[in-house]
Formats: sequence, structure tokens, C-alpha cells
Amino acid sequence: MDYPLISVIIPCYNHEKYVEQAIASVLAQSYPNVELIVIDDGSKDGSVKLLKELAARHGFRFVSQSNRGVCRTFNRAIREFSTGEYVALLASDDYWQAEKLAKQMALLAASPAAEFCFTQAQEFADDGRLLRIFPAKPKTGKVTSQVFLRQGVPAGSMLFSRKLYDKLDGFDESLKEEDWDFVIRCSAETEFVAVREPLFYYRWHQGNTMKTRGRAEIFRQKALILSKNFHLVSPQRWFLAMSIHFAHDIFLARMLGK
Repeated sequence: MDYPLISVIIPCYNHEKYVEQAIASVLAQSYPNVELIVIDDGSKDGSVKLLKELAARHGFRFVSQSNRGVCRTFNRAIREFSTGEYVALLASDDYWQAEKLAKQMALLAASPAAEFCFTQAQEFADDGRLLRIFPAKPKTGKVTSQVFLRQGVPAGSMLFSRKLYDKLDGFDESLKEEDWDFVIRCSAETEFVAVREPLFYYRWHQGNTMKTRGRAEIFRQKALILSKNFHLVSPQRWFLAMSIHFAHDIFLARMLGK
């Protein structure tokens, strides 16, 4: 059986408390052909010291850099250090179930029209409580009209071909919601497939990026993405998407005092 190489990218920023679990979950994957690249993005805690020790112990590629932000870090890791035919991303405060990559690659092998695979996610609290599984009903096939309305793909579950990444010229470094923009653009180039199991574990804590930004800034970033990708959907779909996110991030947030 052929096992194409998968490059797994973990960017780390001030996650000394969590990153070892993320790394361990990659090293424990049952899929036999994985290269792990961990980049510390200017952490101010003890992450660099810990990551140097873990890299020496386990043999993965470790890079330390001054802070560039997650989007530029992903692009640098993929373009400069990865050699895999496929790429997977994992935040340093999250982790994977051991069969994640194997199940995704099996599904991709059985789906010649697809170069992008994701899974459901299990959200959990910092104290270990299980909160929810999302998305409840993963959208597959030609999904541009669906993912244009909302980001229904857990970023830490994504697995995509390097060929697809190169065709799209990677992540847009001018955006802060780079994963949604990337998903939309991927959906216009390939069919999506999904493993309908929560194989990705997303940690809920107060340091999550979406919890540290104001709602107006979140909406502004969403509007940039929707406007950039206007040509991929009908004008009616674009207007519906803008209306939904304005109602959620501006109108409803103000009504609730958030």
C-alpha cells in the first residue's frame, strides 16, 4: 500500500502548558509516513526551551522565529520546510485522535475528485469537560455555496494536498480569518470529503483567538473575506452571507451588550 508523506505543521505561541499534548498526538498517529514541523512564533513563556527538549527527544523539525503571526508562520513552514505530498495543520493548544490521519487518507484515496478532507471536532473545556461536537452535519462534495455562509470546517482537522495549496498560493497573509478564506478558495477548486467522527479535539479557553477580538473587528475581517471571494458565488448568496454575519457580530452583539 502507498503511504504518501504528510507534513504536519504546529505553530506555537505561548502554549507551554499545552503544546506537548499536541505534539504527542501527532507522534502517536497510526498513519506511518508523517513529518512533523513545529515553529515557535516568538513565545514569551517557556515554550522554546520545552520544544528544544522535545525535538531532541523525538526528532521532529523545530524552528524558532520572532513573532510573525499564525498565517505567515503557516506559509513559511509549508514553503520552506515541508516536503510532504499532503499537509495538515494543528494548533498548539489542540490535539488529534490517533486514527485521524489514517482515516482521512483512506477517504481521500477512495475519492479521486477530492484534494481536501476534514473531520468533525470535539470541543472541550480546559478542565476536561466535553462541550459539543461540530459541525453537526459536515458538508461534502462541491460546497462553495455552503462554506461561503459560514466556516463549517474545523481548521485543525484540515488535510489537503500540497498541489492544492500551491495552486492557491497558500494562505492570504493580509487576513486574520485566514482559515475561512482558504477553505472558501479550496472549495472552488476541489470537492470536499469528511470523516464523520470527532477526530480533532478543540480546546476552549479564554486565550482562544476568537475570544480575544472585539465583535466589530471580527465582522470587519469576515467582510474582507466575503468581498474578496465575491466572484465565487451569486450576488444573492454574497448579500445573504454579509447580512448573516452583520446580524450576528454587530446587531446581536450590541443587543446583548457584548
